[in-house]
Amino acid sequence: MINDKIKVLIIDDEYLERNLLKGCIDWNALGMEIAGEASNAEEGFKLIDELKPDVIFTDIKMPGIDGIKFSESILQKFPTIKIVILTGYNDFNYAQKSVKIGISDFLLKPIDEDEVLNTASKLKAVIESERKEKKEFEELKRQLYDNLPYLRERFLNELISGNLDDNLINEKLEFFDISLDGSIYQVAALEIINSNDVNEESRLIQNFKVTNYLKNYFKDLKRIIVFTDSMNRIIILNNDEKLDLYKICIRLKNKIIKDVDCIVNIGIGNIKGELSDIKVSYIEAIDALNYRIAVGNNNVIHYRDVQFTESKTGLDTNHLFNELRFYMKSGLENDAINIVKDVFSNIDLKSENVIKLIRVTALNIISICFSVSLELKENFDDIYLSEVESYNKIINIETLPDMIEYISTTVKNTIKAVNKEQISNINNLIDNVKKFIEENISDSNLSLSYVAKHFYLNPSYLSRTFKKETGINFIEYLTNKRMEKAINLIKEKNMKSFEIANAVGIQDPNYFSSCFKKYTGLNVSEYKKLIKNIV
Repeated sequence: MINDKIKVLIIDDEYLERNLLKGCIDWNALGMEIAGEASNAEEGFKLIDELKPDVIFTDIKMPGIDGIKFSESILQKFPTIKIVILTGYNDFNYAQKSVKIGISDFLLKPIDEDEVLNTASKLKAVIESERKEKKEFEELKRQLYDNLPYLRERFLNELISGNLDDNLINEKLEFFDISLDGSIYQVAALEIINSNDVNEESRLIQNFKVTNYLKNYFKDLKRIIVFTDSMNRIIILNNDEKLDLYKICIRLKNKIIKDVDCIVNIGIGNIKGELSDIKVSYIEAIDALNYRIAVGNNNVIHYRDVQFTESKTGLDTNHLFNELRFYMKSGLENDAINIVKDVFSNIDLKSENVIKLIRVTALNIISICFSVSLELKENFDDIYLSEVESYNKIINIETLPDMIEYISTTVKNTIKAVNKEQISNINNLIDNVKKFIEENISDSNLSLSYVAKHFYLNPSYLSRTFKKETGINFIEYLTNKRMEKAINLIKEKNMKSFEIANAVGIQDPNYFSSCFKKYTGLNVSEYKKLIKNIV
């Protein structure tokens, strides 16, 4: 059994003083033990190294070195040891100075039993508290490292989603021992296709199998990172400018089909030169992956190969899709639907591949819906059909009017969800601001800048948003709430005007009186009389 008793070491050149300290209180009852004693500093140094005491009682004057210098040497090497200086009356002021170097306490000779007991009890409480904190810290540290693989994956997902503060990225890369010091950044997204009758457990097992296969495949390539994203797609992040990710993925696809026996598709984004553009390459990889329905399964699709060409009307289709993405993210439904109609009207209905062109156009718009949802952290399962179901739906539509209707509905549903999310976020913000004001109404520091700082917002943005959502400016709302609180205090308690002012967070009584009269039309005394007459 581990001995948890607090170990005490006594150092004093007087034998009687040491014995007196050992016997003056019941150390065992305190959960403490006298682990050793020494008659001088030299013996003390040796015992400290041997016994590792928690507490040292040392005389202020000893042969060779005094207790203060001795203590300073010990605390430099063992900063957690608690040292109590034993001193005579003439040395009392000198002992007080010792507190500055980290001495825990000092006792005046001749030793008083009550003072020893009181000092020992206080030190015991401090040591037990420190031990508890250390134990809790070690447990949290153990949990942290137990969960390191999960935390690493979460960080990588934040990185590809662009949800990290640039100032934190390098710190997190170092913590997770991830090297991204190459000159290029490129993302590939790999997706396993399962039949509809496969249960979720089998899907996850298959994904784990392929993920582990890829990690083993790339184990010797230090600048290739493999992980899964929030949609269970397997992500390959390439940071090595010497590697051709497209060629590697083609070989990899063939090996997976052969060795793992599954259907696999891989989308590849363009090469980027900045770490901050990983998000762009990731979105491009997802967009490329979404084209699998047009080219079939077991394919590697590069984003550069799914660019649009000019159609019969000469319209720049890429520009139209960029506008569509903008209108969707802005919640402009009519403008977005007009773009959808323009894009489909841009298709040459006389083309031999008209059905394919219609489907590819639809796939482009579905990809935009998915990427908008991804950027805004929307859950597309709540907006429209699942990804596979959406693609199957497109494949089964044969006419342009039906396709336009289906795609328009999907775009509308996406915009509705985006608008709902944006409104919800604003409403939650305003509700939280109001709650914060209510809870801190007595704080004289409460102001627009103070509240904005608490919610990590720009004060101007908070001011505009608050006025837009409530119809009243922030300062007016805060003053009204303070006056409401003041009225309640007048009704409930017998307080003076300056006391009420302090209670509602206004330090200047004159300013409070001015605000109160402006709000009620009466000064405090008049209002008190009015309330008294009514009662």
